[in-house]
Amino acid sequence: HDVLVLYSKCPEEVINPSVDYRIHWVRHFNVATVNLNIFSFGWALRRLARRQRFDVIHGNAEEAFFNACVCRTTGAVPFFTSHSPRVPSTGFAGALLRPLDLLKNVNFFLLRSAAAGAKQTVTFSRLTKNLVVGGLGQAYADRVEVIAPGIDPSWFDVKRKPSANIDLIFWGRIEDEKGIPELLRAFKNVVEKYPQARLHLVGEGNLLQDYKQVATEQGLTDRVMFHGWLDVKKIQTLAATSLVGVFPSRIESFGLAVAEAMAAGLPVICSDAGALPEIVEDGVTGALTPAGDADKLTEAILNALGDPQQCERMAEAGREHIHKNFSWGMAADHLLKLYKEKISLKD
Repeated sequence: HDVLVLYSKCPEEVINPSVDYRIHWVRHFNVATVNLNIFSFGWALRRLARRQRFDVIHGNAEEAFFNACVCRTTGAVPFFTSHSPRVPSTGFAGALLRPLDLLKNVNFFLLRSAAAGAKQTVTFSRLTKNLVVGGLGQAYADRVEVIAPGIDPSWFDVKRKPSANIDLIFWGRIEDEKGIPELLRAFKNVVEKYPQARLHLVGEGNLLQDYKQVATEQGLTDRVMFHGWLDVKKIQTLAATSLVGVFPSRIESFGLAVAEAMAAGLPVICSDAGALPEIVEDGVTGALTPAGDADKLTEAILNALGDPQQCERMAEAGREHIHKNFSWGMAADHLLKLYKEKISLKD
């Protein structure tokens, strides 16, 4: 396959990744602000599609808003992958009746439009498929397909050697929606029973400094380690020496970090939010707790620390589950089949 990918970056950034596909750079579009940089994707895609023949144009974010229009003029088949935790039930026309809501949530309306214009929408879980169909209407059900993502094979190569310390780990965005406030409250309770316990928080986010302040106020300055952004190898090294991975998200359209932890053979505790129950079977491959409930999260962590053998049994079952069901080979074969079907219908 000849693959060209549109990536975005800021003008001052110098990025030279080593990949086996072609990259076309466009100006970065920040969805958190109102700006016109989103048009950089549309203009670049239109120029590229005129110069060469694309069979499929597959969008993954708000920038895919332009895909359907470009495909209509070039004959390509528009695909879209929805990562959104919300799909509005009305389009831009309906949203104009609520202009404030439109300005605050414009990215969700862009995503809805991209999904509506696609011949095929891909989601990572049954939850996200239901969100897309719920937002667009039942008539779109046959145009939405669940394809679970694969897990980087390097996670299966992690050799766990838990240290003598009681180390818990989380990696992901450091934001409220990832359940960081509940995690800090639960960890404070855990420290009362296990004063030597440590919590490793890996990632970055807008509220990072706020959480550091909370940890200080709770007397956990030397117990909570804020690592910031780390590359995969360093996260895997930390995971290998940790006892439990804790991921108490309030909403999750898939839960990649949870699947990565399971692939590494790390016992996991996560919330029952979003699609996480599609990955973790409570009491079999991990522990599920009610989203937003710090007390239940405390209980689950204490149970894991109190029964490490059961914890390890669930971790081994979880590793096998991920190995069988979440490979990039399976995902690629499924997606390629969809590409061929939609291209043949066009022809």
